[in-house]
Amino acid sequence: MARMSLETAAFDLRAAIQAAPELERSAFARRTRNAIAQAVIAASLASEEALDPPEQGAPVEELRERVGPALAAELAAIYDGGAGWTSRAIDALEPLHALAAGDAGAGERPRHPRKHSNHRSTI
Repeated sequence: MARMSLETAAFDLRAAIQAAPELERSAFARRTRNAIAQAVIAASLASEEALDPPEQGAPVEELRERVGPALAAELAAIYDGGAGWTSRAIDALEPLHALAAGDAGAGERPRHPRKHSNHRSTI
C-alpha cells in the first residue's frame, strides 16, 4: 500500500470540508471523518506536521448548518492547518463518527477539555 503524502492528505481533507454545501449531513461527516483520519496518519509519518495555508477559506456558514457551531469552528481551524491541527483533528473524529452514524445531535455536543489525572498507576 502506497503512503499518502501530507500534501495530498491535506488537499483531500480540505476538499471534504469544502463539500459541506453539496452533501447531506451523514455523507459529509463520513467523508470528512475519513479524510481527517488519513491526514493525521500522513502527518504522523511526515517529517513536518505543518500544513501549507489553504488557497481559500473554509465554508464556515455551510459547516454551521451541517454540524452546528462548535464542530464547525473545530473543522474551520483544522482546515486552516495551524499549530496543533492534528490534536484538533483527532478530537473531531468522535462527533463526526456519530454524525456519520446518524446521531442528529452529535454536532451540538458541548466540547469539554480532556481531563487528565495527576494520579499515576502503580501497576
